[in-house]
Amino acid sequence: MSAALPPGVFYLAGPLLGASFGGNTMQRRLLAKTALASAAAAIPVSALAQYGMSQGPMGMSSGVDPELNIIFTEDNPGHWQQVVQLHVPNVTVSGSQLSVVTPHPMSEPHYIVSHTVVLENGKFLDRKTFTWQDKPASTHTLPAGYTGKVTVTSTCNRHDFWVKTMMV
Repeated sequence: MSAALPPGVFYLAGPLLGASFGGNTMQRRLLAKTALASAAAAIPVSALAQYGMSQGPMGMSSGVDPELNIIFTEDNPGHWQQVVQLHVPNVTVSGSQLSVVTPHPMSEPHYIVSHTVVLENGKFLDRKTFTWQDKPASTHTLPAGYTGKVTVTSTCNRHDFWVKTMMV
């Protein structure tokens, strides 16, 4: 075994496969998975991008948008196509007041949990949480004179995480 592996791999893998894990098959599989994930994570993102691919969980190349069916928008409702109009937050700005309304019915088993507002460069502005008895509407004060990107989220306890981004 030692003759077939490069010296660096032997010294890392040899003890892990032998003495450390006592020859346990499950432990060897875990080691193999970890080694493969580490190798995949080392692939530069730019190399994947030229083939229209992206890195997924643990750096593994997925070939798919990593936000697909995790973050939903009006243009990308994923598997929630039938309920898009009830979940995308409606945003209006008047002066420094940003108002958010999600046109979603509220009931104890199914309701909007929160609105979050994030400014350009990921600067957190505010969050409003709701109970099923509340109207899913919130008002947030923008910094004086703010112009730029605003990202608003609306989270439904059944239909996940919805995002709307706009310029103000």
